[in-house]
Amino acid sequence: MAEGLSPYFANFHYGEDKKPYLAFDLMEEFRSPVVDSFVVKLINNSVFKLTDFERVVSTGGIYLRSEARRSFIEQFERRMNEQISHPDIQSPVSYREAIQLQVRRYKRSLVHGVPYQPFLRTV
Repeated sequence: MAEGLSPYFANFHYGEDKKPYLAFDLMEEFRSPVVDSFVVKLINNSVFKLTDFERVVSTGGIYLRSEARRSFIEQFERRMNEQISHPDIQSPVSYREAIQLQVRRYKRSLVHGVPYQPFLRTV
């Protein structure tokens, strides 16, 4: 919305419910570099123990307990603030800023017909 785009009009995700499907589309390219690698890091570093999880019979799910959830969110916030490189900016940017830059690339693609360049994390 900050870039003047409707969050309900997307290319890949859609449904009958009014949901922000554009956000679902735009997050896909960040799933691996941000979320998947973050979760693997938590697992490899044994950040959470079995006691940090609880089974909820009514939903059939297994969830992080409240304290562990707080820790997860704090660590995820640190992840989102990590500095990375992005080809549109000379100085390092956070993942949050990289997402905003990608939204702008997406908008340029729609408005000006410029081919969309996906985000590629470089090491």
